[in-house]
Amino acid sequence: MPTESKNAASKRTTSPTSETGSTEFFTNCTELREKYPDRVPSTHSTYKAKMDRDHDNYACEK
Repeated sequence: MPTESKNAASKRTTSPTSETGSTEFFTNCTELREKYPDRVPSTHSTYKAKMDRDHDNYACEK
């Protein structure tokens, strides 16, 4: 039976989807800003409401 460590599973940033072939996942704004340094609009596939503190439809603003 193959096993996978917790660290390897938590470092995964893509998972298959039917629309684009993959989607990105970031656990927090620090990770998201490494790739998208300005902000992410609600129309972007990586947008998560929990990362939009002021509820203006932009996540991880500086």
